[in-house]
Amino acid sequence: MDFNDDDFDDLSEEEKREIENEMQEQENKTKNHPLFKKAKEICSLVTAIVESLPEEGKDMYESTLLESAYILVPKLAGAIGSESWLICMSNAAIIRYHADYLLTSTSGLRYFTNAEKDYVALMRKEMLEFQKLFKEWILECNKLDREDYEDEWGLFLRQ
Repeated sequence: MDFNDDDFDDLSEEEKREIENEMQEQENKTKNHPLFKKAKEICSLVTAIVESLPEEGKDMYESTLLESAYILVPKLAGAIGSESWLICMSNAAIIRYHADYLLTSTSGLRYFTNAEKDYVALMRKEMLEFQKLFKEWILECNKLDREDYEDEWGLFLRQ
């Protein structure tokens, strides 16, 4: 990562290297997080399932399955990278919604489409593993310091 931004012209080379190192550390932390890795695996799996669906199944599931799978990775990256309890909880709610949809859609895929049964069984297994890792990650999030920032919507209040 190189800084070319004029806003950083007044930084010394050492300060720039320090910032670059911190950014690289944060990127590595995110990429190596077990939940982030699992989310990427799920994206690949969902893509394979959608590609294997016959037309009637694709019409019913393609857009929603892909949307839910593709939202997991960036929301996790934002939350893990933020080190903010409020951002973690905001993103966690979105992640949980989409992950739950993927988990429950395995039943519909099994009974209402001609989806490859082994793929669907694997997706269910992966989503249950994701759920387990998600619970562990939430425990990490709850260890973050309370911020002075107040949720303007009043949804995420921490006593």
